[in-house]
Amino acid sequence: MAAGRRRPEGKHYILLALAATLAAAAVVTVVFMVLSPARVGFTVTSATSHRSGDGGLLLSLTIAAANPSRRAAVRYQSMFVDVSNNTGPTWTNWVRASVKTAMPLVQPERNVTRIHATVDLVGGKWAEEFTGKKTSHGFGVIVTTMARFKVGVSLTRLYDIKVSCGPVDFFAKHSGTANCTAA
Repeated sequence: MAAGRRRPEGKHYILLALAATLAAAAVVTVVFMVLSPARVGFTVTSATSHRSGDGGLLLSLTIAAANPSRRAAVRYQSMFVDVSNNTGPTWTNWVRASVKTAMPLVQPERNVTRIHATVDLVGGKWAEEFTGKKTSHGFGVIVTTMARFKVGVSLTRLYDIKVSCGPVDFFAKHSGTANCTAA
């Protein structure tokens, strides 16, 4: 062996393995931080009712989905909106709304997107019972959505987001609003 050069010892290999493990852990941590989901928020910004053409009752609501993230866009794959009344036990009497906003829906960074949904109640005894003869002012709304977040060119896994909004008043003189919380 050449003078002044020593052969690597076992401790050098151990230090090299530790340094490689630390570098790999740092790369994995950065990737997970970059691909973490954005915090999205939901609010019912409008809730109204009016007679439909067939004599039934149409409940309309607008949900604002807020994406305050500076780095992640949101791709809503699907969305379900359920409306429950307060004339019986919570979530015993509910009906699925028709989401009128086309899905999938891409929401850019730093954006508030409005999602429209309606519940068409056929006239008669059931509609009167569900709405408390239009005197019920404490409806609940559950929004369930499947979403992916896009950071640059990378997509995250599919997330199931569920929020509960209320109380929602479809029969107020002015359009009803409500905040939503994680369900």
